[in-house]
Amino acid sequence: MRAYAEGLVLTAISLVALWGAWQVPGATPGDTWAGIVPFSASLALLVLSGLMILGASQQTASGEDKTDHAATFEIISLFLIALIYQQSFRWFGYLLPTGIVAPIVLYMFGVRSWLGLALSVVICPLVFHVIFFELLGVFPPFGEVFDLLDWIKG
Repeated sequence: MRAYAEGLVLTAISLVALWGAWQVPGATPGDTWAGIVPFSASLALLVLSGLMILGASQQTASGEDKTDHAATFEIISLFLIALIYQQSFRWFGYLLPTGIVAPIVLYMFGVRSWLGLALSVVICPLVFHVIFFELLGVFPPFGEVFDLLDWIKG
């Protein structure tokens, strides 16, 4: 079951990536299409996910146990959290979704310290903000409904 879940999640990711690669504008005559690398990587990912699903279908059902079902649930949960997290940027910018998702994901990966989880609400958005938006110069996504960055800057 776990191999099926991993294969299905990988298939969904590769299909979304293929769709994204098709959104890259076509090349002008004489140039190379800018979407060739993401398209090729997405296609390779789709082939690998197909092989994972094929391999999972050849396994016997007797090899499954309760930890296999728990891992399947965690994989699908993490995938859904990632989708919601990415989509929430549009409405709430970057800081608020990161502050909410960071302790949830850290808890899923085994962090049980309440102090560590509470600190991750502030530290993760701050560290990522400094790395991506200050040092690398990437523009942060601003929220349409509410953006904590607007509130902080005044």
